[in-house]
Amino acid sequence: MKLLSIIRKTNINKPYIFYNTDSLKHFPSSTRYWDSSIFMYNNNTLSFIPNISRLAIKFIRNYFYLYNKKIEQKIRRKKIYNRRRKLSINRIFLSKGEFKHTNNKVIITLYIYNKQKNNYLLKLKKRYINKFLLNIISFKKNNIIKSLSSKKNILSNKLILLKKLKKITINSTLALINANFFKLRVARILKDLHQKKKIKNFKVVSKYVNKFYKRFIRKSLRRLFIYTYYRRLIYVNKSRFNYTYLQYIKNKLQVLFNKNVEFNFINLKYFYLNSNILSESILLKIRRNRRRLMRHLSNLEKKVIIRKKRVILGEIIKKENLNTKKYFYNNILLYKNIIKNLKYRHIAGFRLEANGRLNKRYTASRSFNKVKYKGNLLNIDSSYKGLSSVLLRNNLNSNLQYTKLNSKTRIGSFGLKGWVSGN
Repeated sequence: MKLLSIIRKTNINKPYIFYNTDSLKHFPSSTRYWDSSIFMYNNNTLSFIPNISRLAIKFIRNYFYLYNKKIEQKIRRKKIYNRRRKLSINRIFLSKGEFKHTNNKVIITLYIYNKQKNNYLLKLKKRYINKFLLNIISFKKNNIIKSLSSKKNILSNKLILLKKLKKITINSTLALINANFFKLRVARILKDLHQKKKIKNFKVVSKYVNKFYKRFIRKSLRRLFIYTYYRRLIYVNKSRFNYTYLQYIKNKLQVLFNKNVEFNFINLKYFYLNSNILSESILLKIRRNRRRLMRHLSNLEKKVIIRKKRVILGEIIKKENLNTKKYFYNNILLYKNIIKNLKYRHIAGFRLEANGRLNKRYTASRSFNKVKYKGNLLNIDSSYKGLSSVLLRNNLNSNLQYTKLNSKTRIGSFGLKGWVSGN
């Protein structure tokens, strides 16, 4: 907002020069150097900070991994065991916490990818919303319904129904199933035919019609109930980020840190924007079935979208290009010259390395090593432009995110390393 206020105050008569931002040196934030940045001085509490931060992250993750057992049982036919639930990807993924300590408070920043919410919304769209919309569109665009409105074609439609109603037997309702387009107006047409004495046994036919609609209503009610259960689960998922429930965690974390606590949640649109979330999602898939390791890695290569850096030179915007003052009030100028030139907005590449007991055999299993690589992990400033770049933790480039995770299967343990680079 400050940048927009500065742009608005500037004089329109003067030309505006935007210098090339690619030549500037990038200094990352303090939390990128280490997981916790400390702006305080107290020797008694400094030694306890690493252990307390680990406990805090475990506590926050257990809070976000909570589930409602009663509603989930109504959606699924089969029971999910605790082992399968722990390894399921239907959850809220969290990154490592970045802690900023001061004398009065602790600011905890967490990157979140809400996979659970996305799954529920996709199921609602596929199973319910799209089906209802298609039925409405087909109902409107159907030529048979249009022909029913005209008086000339009413007799022809009734004759077609008569031919199909003759096929009705005591043990089947194939005629009504075949007459899908006439489901909504079957009762009206049958009454008209009975009044004109073209159907003799109207009571026998009406029984099968009532049975058909009873079954149809039961099925539709089940779908509507399941629809409401999904809506409840989405509400439960959203309520985890409300202050009414977060205050209970906040009070317990304040006891740990002996300070005020503030949360800073950053929602990610894609799971591969953070290396910790990316590697954790694959680790869970490997633990469920290690035999599909290469399939998971190949699918991940398709999902990750890599964009190359476009070098934007400095431009001079004159008075002729600025038509009115409304140009400044919009966010176009801010996007073109500031947000577009930000560092590490897009992903340049990733690398995953899996080592350990990942062989298919159960007996005499050997160590297995697989690597998946896409894009480029080099730093553009240091490798291409010749600019000096900052190192994080004395060995990592400023454009990289690195994670190292360990887990185990029935055969043995394995490790997974992940790198994600940005442009």
